[in-house]
Amino acid sequence: MPRLIPSSLLLAALLSSPAAFAADTPFVFGTFNQAALARYAPLPTPQADSTGSGYRVTLDWTNEFVADQSGGETLLLDGESLRLGLGGRLRYGPWLFGAELPLLFTGGGTLDGLIENWHRWFGLPNGGREQRPRGKYAYRYSDNGVSVLDDEHGHSGLGDARLFAARCNQSGGCWRAMLQLPTGNADQLMGGSLGLAVWYEQGFAFTTLGPWSGSLAAGVSGVHGDGPLDGQQQDFIPFGWASLGYGLTSALDLGAQFYLHAPLYRHSDLDALSRPGGQLSFGFRYRSAAGISTWLGVQEDVITESSPDFSIHMAADFR
Repeated sequence: MPRLIPSSLLLAALLSSPAAFAADTPFVFGTFNQAALARYAPLPTPQADSTGSGYRVTLDWTNEFVADQSGGETLLLDGESLRLGLGGRLRYGPWLFGAELPLLFTGGGTLDGLIENWHRWFGLPNGGREQRPRGKYAYRYSDNGVSVLDDEHGHSGLGDARLFAARCNQSGGCWRAMLQLPTGNADQLMGGSLGLAVWYEQGFAFTTLGPWSGSLAAGVSGVHGDGPLDGQQQDFIPFGWASLGYGLTSALDLGAQFYLHAPLYRHSDLDALSRPGGQLSFGFRYRSAAGISTWLGVQEDVITESSPDFSIHMAADFR
């Protein structure tokens, strides 16, 4: 019993002093659906920052595998991508303006073995991964015997550039808009679509309940797509997310985020094309005294096949 008293007093002190753990910005993972067939869609990056200027570097390392057949449709998605996002933002009064330029590198899956072991450890299905050779890149889709997509070579280049604008209030709520520019190569599944997204995002911190923070968001995007499957791409896509983080220490947060969006394709019986997308991200944020926040997290597909099996998210936010 005596040993428990100091621990209880420490816990009470932490919960009664949330200011020592309060994040400078709400906890939110700046990632979204990283699937190759989702790159045309203007799905915005969760941000939650309404405080000021800075720049951000993100790296999403993604591995996906889908092998499905239904009716006359056959689909194979087997590959890996690195998305390096270089972005910045500038505050002007109540307004925030920003831009991001993504660089994409796609090829065979060096994470294949790790993911198969990950699934085995947690008792998750591999979805037929073990039946394919490791380290291959193959994206194929045929409809009633007609080949719509057939690509067996990785690519490198620009993705679709993004421009942001937001008007925020003192409570951390922001009306946001994103313009997506078709700077990527649509035929190589690098983007290539013109789109606009509008959403409301509310950052929050439960300062009366302890060191909790996060965000809630909902919106819709419209897009004029291009590429091999442009005839099946949705023109309007509702989306939203919820994130929640807890301050383990004055500098280290643990949290999770769920991102949900409507189906990205129509006129298909395949789960990968007809299902909504749901991505669960979880991991850590470290906030240094110099105003730099670094992120490390993992993303899994809660709704299988319409999102990648596995992504590693890393980011550094400079303010």
